[in-house]
Amino acid sequence: MSKALKFYDLLNRLPFVTSFRSKVVFAVVVSVLLPVSVMEMYFIGFSTLRGPELEQAILISGLAAAAAAVFAYWTLSTILRPILYTSRQLNHFLHERILPDLPVHYRDEVGSLMSNVNYITRSMQDLVESANQNGAIDHLTGIYNRRSAESRLKDSIELTRIRQNSLSFAILDIDNFKMLNDTYGHDFGDTVLRQVGDLLRTNVRRTDWVGRWGGDEFVISVQGGENEASAMLSRLCDLVRRELFIAPDQSVHKVTFSCGVCEWQEMMDSQSLFTKADEALYTAKRAGRDQLQVWSEMAPA
Repeated sequence: MSKALKFYDLLNRLPFVTSFRSKVVFAVVVSVLLPVSVMEMYFIGFSTLRGPELEQAILISGLAAAAAAVFAYWTLSTILRPILYTSRQLNHFLHERILPDLPVHYRDEVGSLMSNVNYITRSMQDLVESANQNGAIDHLTGIYNRRSAESRLKDSIELTRIRQNSLSFAILDIDNFKMLNDTYGHDFGDTVLRQVGDLLRTNVRRTDWVGRWGGDEFVISVQGGENEASAMLSRLCDLVRRELFIAPDQSVHKVTFSCGVCEWQEMMDSQSLFTKADEALYTAKRAGRDQLQVWSEMAPA
């Protein structure tokens, strides 16, 4: 232990000074009362004052000591308040992830402490966000990976249930992607996936989200019923049809989507919603690809 902390450690062992503020009170009381007690002992044992004069001297010294103790406590509390405030802000960050916004214009050790806390907490927040993002985002397409999409779908369903509004879920599969991948190589396949992922991500609303489920399969969550979702998905599929993809031999290619969509119903969980959208997707593929199939239109009455 550092020598600078030995006295503080000694105070910490006392059973009646458990908090930081109580340590300040204890230090003030001892610092003020000890010399006053010595002075009053002198008045009683060695001073020529007797009777009312002695009592008056002891009373005045006691009142002066009490006033000095109050003033010293107030002064120390005021000086130490920035440290206590910094401690509370740091505690909020650790438990509630609220970034502290501490003043940094003080030019002493307290200002240095606040500046360091601001810097360290923001660095930690950046590291956490980076780690979360690296674990949540598909590295190839820049959209949510399957694990994150599964989690977000559950969250979207729960939020829809609470708000009592509409939610639709769609699965999109690139038609004949394996043929492109096998013919022109995996690098071209990755290029197609990147372009498609970027196109989907930049053309959905803020309330919606896009994920890559795996391979050439994408998913989209749409805040709205199946009619609203179908209109948006038709627009996205049309955008994909018009996109040009340049192969390594400089040949130009276009791709299309088969798409299945299902509107969430009260009794559905995330797995059943995905299954129904998947059934609609394969119906679209069996019907000739490059089309959108709504699950309710193929479900039995």
